[in-house]
Amino acid sequence: MLALALVVGLFVLAVVAYTLWDTMRLQTPSGGPSIRGEARNGTALLIIDMQTDFTREVGSRKWEADYLQSRLNYTNELAVFAKEQGWPVISVRHVYRGWYTNQIIRLIGRGLGAQGSDGLAMDPRITAKPDLDLEKSKSDAFWEPALSEFLKEHRIDHLILCGLDGNACVKNTAIGALDRGYRVELCDPAILASNQNAWKLQKEALQEMGAAVSQDILTDDERPQMADNTV
Repeated sequence: MLALALVVGLFVLAVVAYTLWDTMRLQTPSGGPSIRGEARNGTALLIIDMQTDFTREVGSRKWEADYLQSRLNYTNELAVFAKEQGWPVISVRHVYRGWYTNQIIRLIGRGLGAQGSDGLAMDPRITAKPDLDLEKSKSDAFWEPALSEFLKEHRIDHLILCGLDGNACVKNTAIGALDRGYRVELCDPAILASNQNAWKLQKEALQEMGAAVSQDILTDDERPQMADNTV
């Protein structure tokens, strides 16, 4: 009995340790080659994880109806503005990969973002027509090589980020971009964060790293001056 209990205990510890490692792996920002010195001067809009799985549970999960709707509305206006400016619009959608990860998400995450979910598409209230629809499996979208390839092809050095969650995928994608030398602009009225106190601290930390935070990108007078990180 003692031997069996020991084996069971070790197995449980191994499962817990692997789960913690898997969680950290998914949330870790990527590293990559710098774009500094490249001849880039373009802007792109990234709409991150605005999927039905993460936006449909108004009230019962975390979003107040007015808060969510205002972010959806601003995202749509921002996408129209981006098209008028000739900026590519990139939609980023999160879909977990791997049998174990998907089992954990179905068990403790109600299956949101898991393979086979009926809510993996963009929220239909988002009317933007993306130039690139990117599927990712980790928090930082730069783990997907297709993003860097698209940005290089279009000579993009300035990224405007919106979507959710500010304390997770938006934050980590911003860090991945800053690490590579992109100019990062966070469009605050189009970013959802389930923990507002944490989001306030995250914005301050990202600004210290070089990101800008805009309160109204649609009005030039409200936009912060962007530092040139590519020289």
